[in-house]
Amino acid sequence: MPFPLAISPGLALRPMTRDDAVLFHALVTDPQVARMLFLFPTGWSLAEAEAFLDLWQWQDRPGFRLAIEAQGEWAGWIGASSDAEPEVFYALRPAFAGRGIATAAVRGLSAFLFARFAPPALRATVFTDNPASARVLEAAGFARIGEEMHVSRGRLAPAPAWVYRLANPSEPRS
Repeated sequence: MPFPLAISPGLALRPMTRDDAVLFHALVTDPQVARMLFLFPTGWSLAEAEAFLDLWQWQDRPGFRLAIEAQGEWAGWIGASSDAEPEVFYALRPAFAGRGIATAAVRGLSAFLFARFAPPALRATVFTDNPASARVLEAAGFARIGEEMHVSRGRLAPAPAWVYRLANPSEPRS
């Protein structure tokens, strides 16, 4: 198993377990965080979070969530979908925001995904009212390729979102 995956001194990614469920649940159901994510309503139960983590366990293929640990403390999570061009998604606890942790985690996960699974590209989508997350993706090398409406279970109505893409650096350019 390639974990823990050291990203930089004091920053690592590791598979999430049920032991992470309380912190994961608290983060994704925070109204200010939930509205920036697609899947998590503020009324989501801890049991639902535990079942979700069971479904998204590391199994040596895309379709997982990993814990982000900063100085040994649970700072948030990051993951990738099982799509042909995996979607990258992440969230940090507010106390860890603004310190470069998300950018380093996205860069590290992207390099890991390209090296281990060789997808042609990665994708990510952020709501247009989440400029901090857009800056993370751009700093990690993702390019904005479009805008579309998306639904979030943490919002009352669909909202505009930017779509980003990062080509595999080892893929031939057309």
